[in-house]
Amino acid sequence: MNTHLKLGGGALAEKLGLTITHVGDGTMEGTLPVEGNTQPYGLLHGGMNGFLVEHLASGIAMMHCPPDLAPVGTDLHVSHVSPATTDSVRAVGSVVSKSAGTIWVKVEIYSGERLTAFGSLTVRFVKPRL
Repeated sequence: MNTHLKLGGGALAEKLGLTITHVGDGTMEGTLPVEGNTQPYGLLHGGMNGFLVEHLASGIAMMHCPPDLAPVGTDLHVSHVSPATTDSVRAVGSVVSKSAGTIWVKVEIYSGERLTAFGSLTVRFVKPRL
């Protein structure tokens, strides 16, 4: 298994059913089931869109973080466009901009070929406080 795929792991990702399907240089993709992640009306919960943006962008940031620093999300934006109508959604993340201390990642979320949400996360690379 590609070691970069572990970047998309974690207890919450496992609980929600996220599967990382692709990791590249500055990109990450994954799928999330709609069933089990819905709001009371049976639609994909909007918080899942936020989770996907945060999770994929953080994974990408981890790949670009200098070894002596830690990636910390500082600014999350999510826009909901339309409801998911398929059994799962596909999230596609990619780097928009990167500097020595910051990376900005965008994530688009699709139900089939239709865009259902998009967002971005700004991540700072900081000295860890332990």
